[in-house]
Amino acid sequence: MATQIPPNRAELRFADVLSATFGTAVGPKWETACGVVTDSRAVEPGNLFVALRGDRFDANAFAAQAAELGAAAVVVEPGTSLPSDVSAVEVQDTLVALGNLARFHRESWGGEVIGITGSVGKTTTRALLASALRSAGRRVLATTGNLNNRIGVPMTLFQLDDTVDTAVIEMGTSEAGEIARLAEIAKPDAAIVTRASLAHTEGLGSVEAVADEKVSLLHALPQDGLLVAYGDDAPVKKRASIAPVTRKLFYGRGASNDVRVLGWEAGAKGTRVELQVRGRGIEIEMGLIGEGAVLNAAGALAVCFGLGVSLEEAAQGIANVDPVPGRMQPLAGVSGRLIIDDTYNSSPASVEVALTTARAVAEQRGAPLVVVLGDMKELGVHSETAHRGVGELVAESDPLLFIGCGEEMHIAVDTANARGVDTLWFEDAASCGEIGDRLPLNAVVLVKGSRSMEMERVVAPLREVGQP
Repeated sequence: MATQIPPNRAELRFADVLSATFGTAVGPKWETACGVVTDSRAVEPGNLFVALRGDRFDANAFAAQAAELGAAAVVVEPGTSLPSDVSAVEVQDTLVALGNLARFHRESWGGEVIGITGSVGKTTTRALLASALRSAGRRVLATTGNLNNRIGVPMTLFQLDDTVDTAVIEMGTSEAGEIARLAEIAKPDAAIVTRASLAHTEGLGSVEAVADEKVSLLHALPQDGLLVAYGDDAPVKKRASIAPVTRKLFYGRGASNDVRVLGWEAGAKGTRVELQVRGRGIEIEMGLIGEGAVLNAAGALAVCFGLGVSLEEAAQGIANVDPVPGRMQPLAGVSGRLIIDDTYNSSPASVEVALTTARAVAEQRGAPLVVVLGDMKELGVHSETAHRGVGELVAESDPLLFIGCGEEMHIAVDTANARGVDTLWFEDAASCGEIGDRLPLNAVVLVKGSRSMEMERVVAPLREVGQP
């Protein structure tokens, strides 16, 4: 599900574009461009158009069209055919050039950048941190949607202007070196790593490789920067501990953490959490539900503490965050059921967190638990082992019924069934969409799966129409 790239008014001078991109000027000289775009259809007069080459398109072919729409100049690959009256900058790699331009713009801006990455929880942590900082009076720009890659991060940074003093930038990865490149572009002053686990291991190979990739963000910090990391994740803590940064904070459940989760109680409408910040108690009534949200809140509070932000104001901002659709979102279901919609994506670690939360909510309501899981994608050679492990986790959560969707989830279903769990299996979410008649009244129903599984097709028939 792609997020629309927001417009920007970044001003870039001719000389600065050449310097930042190591490009070669072609055609008429120009003075200043205002606003960077990568979609030729979105060009407005005065923009700088950067022609990106993708798997299914080559925007170099649309550079002339961008000029016709009024682009001040176009950034293209050498050899691109253009009319003689088009102002262009030729570069060897336009994606690299886009990042270099964003880095130049970020360095020209006088505020503070906070980078966020991790296999689990980075998007929720981003929302909690941005709200906490706004509550404390910061003027915050935060990543929107899934704009956390080598296109989305630069296009977010181009929005930085004098109305913003803090940028909260999420960084994702699917291959080695991507986080390091994003950090090179964003030049963070502070950074947080939430967790390293089996997610995107198809491109990275192992949990250790994932940890190396995530923690590369911390190694990009200046020596006087702020490092925050999930201290209960051994591979992350080990790597974060040796990063050449003087200010380090760790968060989690363990006693050695600077920000500790002392306890939490989940309900249908949120979570009451008790935290401790270096011996100081903080209680927050969150709108989000479950253990994952609690740990994310601890991470956000750790960043605020490290930045010298008022903890009371930060806590109020954290309490104001509402659930994001598809991310542990409680929904009213038919026949008194509570649907926990976690259909945005899935990995072994996020399934574990979701199951813990769903179990806690079911116990508090005195209700039966039903678990509906779709395949976890992008796990490569680890897929079979990971799905078998999820079957074990499901069995440990003691559901009344476990329903699997997808070829890989059949492994989890067989594993849980062998441990005495009642199970059903469907080929895909579409065929699983009529399970309502098989579910008990008042049940707590967790629905989760990788994005491509479209598990929201399971949620829709279970919802109580017109209810929040």
